Amino acid sequence: MKFVVAGAFSKFMQLYKFFILNKKMLKVFDFVVYDGVCDCHWNGGRINSGVYYTDSQINFYYKNNIGIALTFSNHNIDLSDAIGNELLKKFNRKGNLIILQNEDLRKYIRKNYPLYELTYSITGTGKLNIPMEMSDVDFYKDLESKYDLIVPRMEHIFDPLFIEYLNMDKYEIMLNDDCRYNCPYYHDHFIKISNQNTLYDHPSIELSDDYRFNIEECWLDDYDPDIGENQNHCDSYGMDLTDDQIERLISMGIHYFKISGRELPSEEFYLELKKCKDILYAVT
Repeated sequence: MKFVVAGAFSKFMQLYKFFILNKKMLKVFDFVVYDGVCDCHWNGGRINSGVYYTDSQINFYYKNNIGIALTFSNHNIDLSDAIGNELLKKFNRKGNLIILQNEDLRKYIRKNYPLYELTYSITGTGKLNIPMEMSDVDFYKDLESKYDLIVPRMEHIFDPLFIEYLNMDKYEIMLNDDCRYNCPYYHDHFIKISNQNTLYDHPSIELSDDYRFNIEECWLDDYDPDIGENQNHCDSYGMDLTDDQIERLISMGIHYFKISGRELPSEEFYLELKKCKDILYAVT
């Protein structure tokens, strides 16, 4: 079983503390940590925010057999981008991953950097049907032939078509998706974030906090993640999975789980890491 956890460098101190205090988990599960670094134009999911790596941080992860993933999930990709190519060379190592959605980038990495595993980003699944139709099954099956792993829409993971027709070994499930079920802005939201990362070389300097907040955070006027509401498999306005739902996914044959949270305050992010422990107790 593998966990893919946010904040490789933006939340390094919290991850360092977690891994030091939970060394047993490193012997039971595989871990990969992910982030968007160096204000690269290929980054997606979150607006670039001046996150950089150090070799000492990288060495800590490698020493503990923890892989590193780069979030190259922008839909706009210029294959000649100098920073993107430099990062591909820097992290080109077995056990490391690239999270992406652009087909040209996928072919480029497969040809030139075959050591990477490739994960299809949830940000590329914005225009699928909810509930699923057979066209969505075909969409996922095509991805299964191209990618090592796929992060599906959270609204699909308990859909009967998803369970019946797709290969559970190929899917990585997010444990703490904050989006509202079937959000009407899902696709446009990620497109806006991607566009910002291609417009600015150093958005951490050029963009105000208010401007960044208005793009990154939920666009729904009535969104409140603390209000409970039963929506299909969801237990709240967001799509955080419960312990029972996690156990069900494991029984379905899911072996890969993802934890987001690069944007969270440090204390809240550390609490999210507890979900790894919940799964450990569920399977042991």
